[in-house]
Amino acid sequence: MKEIDKYMTVSEAAHRWGISQDTIKNKLKPSVKYTWAKTEKMLEDGLLKYYQKPGAQRKEWIITTEAMELWFGKKE
Repeated sequence: MKEIDKYMTVSEAAHRWGISQDTIKNKLKPSVKYTWAKTEKMLEDGLLKYYQKPGAQRKEWIITTEAMELWFGKKE
């Protein structure tokens, strides 16, 4: 696997794992308390990254394959 293939958008991650984008987005919401602590740890560890334009509400996420495997298991 090429290094760049270890990083993906929410859309690509959902497609590659065969799950809905909403399932992933729920992991990325601070309001979902039961998953947010793990998400914060992944942010600290560099497994997730987001960009938010100044003044914008929406975050654009980059997810690693390692983060997806921690949440949903290895991809078949």
